[in-house]
Amino acid sequence: MMDWKMIKSRFQEMTPKELHENAEQARREKGRLLYEIGERHYMKLRSEGRRDEIKDILAQEVLVFGALSRIEEMEVEAAQKQCKSCRTALEPGAKFCGKCGTAVPRETDQMKVECSTCHTPQRNDQQYCTCCGSEMGQHL
Repeated sequence: MMDWKMIKSRFQEMTPKELHENAEQARREKGRLLYEIGERHYMKLRSEGRRDEIKDILAQEVLVFGALSRIEEMEVEAAQKQCKSCRTALEPGAKFCGKCGTAVPRETDQMKVECSTCHTPQRNDQQYCTCCGSEMGQHL
């Protein structure tokens, strides 16, 4: 803990701009520390299986996961716009190349299983959910 007299004397010689910068830096550091405390508490609640207490945070994790998953899908779709064999442009939704007949690979939903905790689709060969970290087949 800092001594008020020491802090006050330190600020006596500063300009208003320096004081604002100092206050903003202290706010950022406070936010970082609060974030770390919250993250540790959240992980503790998760490890204890206290799902009701973290359901709002889990909902936000699912939103982040969904957005990042969609970005990844879009990147894969963009890469699939060319045939891997002959580099010909593919028609949208094509399953095969119109020039050489090479199949366009796709990851199907049939290869997915639903996480029992956050209900996001996961590959069926995974042991842990990539969204919430739960063991597949186990409830948090």
